[in-house]
Amino acid sequence: MAGDIEQVPVSDIENLILKIPMVLKCHVTINDWGGVEEIHALSTVERAPKQIVRDIESALLSQWNLRVDHKRISIAQIVADEPTLTMGRLVIGEYFMDWDTANQMGHATVTLHPGNDRMREYQGEWQGRYIPSQYHHVMAHATIEAINRIPDLRDRFILAELRTLALANRSVVVVGISYLNQRRREEVLIGAVQERGDGQGAAIRAVLDAINRRISGTDKPTLEALLGGWDLRPDTSSAEVESE
Repeated sequence: MAGDIEQVPVSDIENLILKIPMVLKCHVTINDWGGVEEIHALSTVERAPKQIVRDIESALLSQWNLRVDHKRISIAQIVADEPTLTMGRLVIGEYFMDWDTANQMGHATVTLHPGNDRMREYQGEWQGRYIPSQYHHVMAHATIEAINRIPDLRDRFILAELRTLALANRSVVVVGISYLNQRRREEVLIGAVQERGDGQGAAIRAVLDAINRRISGTDKPTLEALLGGWDLRPDTSSAEVESE
């Protein structure tokens, strides 16, 4: 028995369930005594059905002390072409590069936060050869490693290509990020930003320019899409660089 929900409207229960990551739609039915009879939820495939069922059970128990048998909860899943994480845009926390001149190696560390939530962070690291021209590559790889550590991210992103181009008398860092969609087809995300000052951090912002539109569920205007997703506006979200 699920318990008495006379003081909890069905709409409130459904709205709570819809806040659970990857849940797209839900429908709750009650019996003649006001108890939860069935919960039907539709989700994407980024999370296992058992995880979503446990989240529904825990959410109802925590919010209203409402116990629902897992056998009353059914999850149907659909395939989406794009990653669907409802966590908001990623922003840069901090980043730095340690140089080991003796062994000719550079070690980059990048920390990202979802939106303004400084309590959660994803940190990535990457090591590469001590060559000035490879600075952007090492930082981009570290950024992607941080993104790949996001929980429930089903497929890994990969740096397909990085170039520094001259455009309108400006230096622009352009990246191509590859991943396999839910139909196992390769997709490529394009991001670009203008270098500022000495250019440190540009590769990080270029990676985020490509990926943030996917994980936040937003798209840039068609004109920007035709330009390959380039964003040449100043970015004030970058942290200061700590380097040796």
